[in-house]
Amino acid sequence: MNEKDVINKLQESIIDGSIEDSIKYVELAIDMNMDATIILKEAIIKGADEVGKMYENEKYFLADLILVGDAINECMNLIKPLLKAKNEESLGTIMIGTPEGDIHSIGKSLIISLLQGQGFNVIDLGVDIPPSKFVEEAKNINPDIIAMSSLMTVTISKMRETVMQIKNAGINSKIILGGGIVSEETCKSIGADAWAKDGWEGIRIIKNMLYTNGDD
Repeated sequence: MNEKDVINKLQESIIDGSIEDSIKYVELAIDMNMDATIILKEAIIKGADEVGKMYENEKYFLADLILVGDAINECMNLIKPLLKAKNEESLGTIMIGTPEGDIHSIGKSLIISLLQGQGFNVIDLGVDIPPSKFVEEAKNINPDIIAMSSLMTVTISKMRETVMQIKNAGINSKIILGGGIVSEETCKSIGADAWAKDGWEGIRIIKNMLYTNGDD
């Protein structure tokens, strides 16, 4: 099996939400000394992008997204040390979590993969995170940016509450939102600094926020 075959098999395993096969093909790719960035971009991210399209077209449902998210997390645990080795200097610290009321992680897993591949230090709080937890961890970590990702409209009120508590606590981190429920209108109503419709746009916006912040 050549490198292209392994990448294709890994991508298929992620789309299928098969944790066992995803781990097998990531380990095989690592054993073949494949570049971790190639594994990330060509297999993990492309697989996740395809799943996102299937969800939008109602071919996949939330239960499918949970399986895919778990598969992505396992893959990232394996290649994370290799990505860190390539990016010794962090571009900044991003703290991310899925707000209270939502237990789905695929969107968060995807943006974490993208951020780590770009050289950011990412602190993942997990899913179903209450506002007080965001505030507590932000005080401890002092991240450059706080990111919230959600698929469910019921979390909008919790995101608004989280942003309010973060600002009331005097935390100066920039706040970005992501997920299918977010728009320019919801971003303004929640009080965040920015929002992104997909992972790649999120990367561009986060870099712009940090560079702009650094120029002040």
